[in-house]
Amino acid sequence: MRRELRILSRTTLAVCALLGTGPAAVAGTERTQAGGRPIVVVSTSLHEMLPTDPGRTEGVWVSNVERGDLTDVSVSIDASALAAVSDDVDVPCDPDGDLVGECHGIGPVRTGVPVKVGDIRIGRPKAAAVGTYRLVRMAAATRGGPVDTNRFVVAVRETGPEFDRGAPKRVSLTPGGTMTLPGGFTNYSSHPLETAGVTLSLSSGLSLGERFRNCVFAPDEAVGRTEVLCTVKGPFAPRTSYDLDFGLLRADEHAMYEDITYEVNRVTADRPLVPFHRERAEQGAGPDELRAVVRTGATTSPRTDFTQGPLSSTVDVTNTADFAVEGATLRGRTGDVVPVEFTVRNLGPGARAATDKEENGTRSFRALWFSVPPGASVVKAPPGCVGYSNGVPPKYTEGFLGLGKPGGRGYGCGPLKSSRFTVGRTDRYRFEVRMDEPGSSSAGYVTTMYRAGDPRPENNKASVSVEIR
Repeated sequence: MRRELRILSRTTLAVCALLGTGPAAVAGTERTQAGGRPIVVVSTSLHEMLPTDPGRTEGVWVSNVERGDLTDVSVSIDASALAAVSDDVDVPCDPDGDLVGECHGIGPVRTGVPVKVGDIRIGRPKAAAVGTYRLVRMAAATRGGPVDTNRFVVAVRETGPEFDRGAPKRVSLTPGGTMTLPGGFTNYSSHPLETAGVTLSLSSGLSLGERFRNCVFAPDEAVGRTEVLCTVKGPFAPRTSYDLDFGLLRADEHAMYEDITYEVNRVTADRPLVPFHRERAEQGAGPDELRAVVRTGATTSPRTDFTQGPLSSTVDVTNTADFAVEGATLRGRTGDVVPVEFTVRNLGPGARAATDKEENGTRSFRALWFSVPPGASVVKAPPGCVGYSNGVPPKYTEGFLGLGKPGGRGYGCGPLKSSRFTVGRTDRYRFEVRMDEPGSSSAGYVTTMYRAGDPRPENNKASVSVEIR
């Protein structure tokens, strides 16, 4: 069978559609079936991979579109060309690991009910495979019968430079502590890259020890981050990896929940690397430039956990942040409208943004929640506070009334600036409340969703009571 597979010249790039309940194949060149011939089937004729793809799997089936069962079907799979694509390839029925599998005794294969032979698994592509394609050939036959062939193509796309080396996915530092920050990228292209634009995005509690003179440092207080944009000169050869040395990364004394993201892009005269907030950007004034050197076998910290977004690292700093709210007693006569101000304050020593759990990806994140006590009604709410018909914080948007709407029994208020609270920052929320009747002093309250890492959770909540004179 292996000899037949390798001398066959008639192949097709598409497969017949399957009948019955089996998996559908991509329709393509029309093929006729001789008596007793099995059809070898794959789900796609083109397997396109990205250089950062963790792997793909292609199933192989045999099908029978004639009456009568086929027994003792043999299938040969020649995936030897995939050795140039990945160092991690599995082929069915391949005990010696040469990427040529021979499967025998398959059956019975009934009409319209395909039988799966197995999966061809292709691991992460090699950089050398970028911009190339390879064929996987298959053949199927019954004993003494005609042979059917098929094939599919594995192509690895060019994507240009991709960041693929940095600090581990999660690291720990102490306040004021430092660590060496590695970096690096691969030019996943068949063409040289003259200049690379390297970008680090650091949360506000982190900074680089060196101010490279080919880098621009652009802090953005609104989002609590600093962008470091570096124009690194090449040339950078095709399908080649390069390493960067960012020097020391420092966590300041107030750092807490921090993170880094890494990106690299092609830079040309038409597309220079410039910071979004130019007026706040400062050119590095250090004595050294950030440079890239060809990666060697001794390189450490390569990353393989690629995602849809930029490569990133979480930096956990062993710090705490004490968030406190202040309640109030509403005093007045029945019918009076009285002002009341609630505050959220970070007492330190850590400064931080909201955690993913606190934000929860929904509108449920609130720097302050005000549960209106019985005996009072809100007649005016801050424009950044969302009114709800229920006094208990909803998980999503149940009971949603709208921003700044009066008459709610509960209000969720977002941070007044960025979600990152610096030490000593106080956010103030002013409401106007009508006194209706005496209420229970324990029924109303204010609280904050900033609770993670808080050494004094008891001051995260305070009562709001009504006192009719």
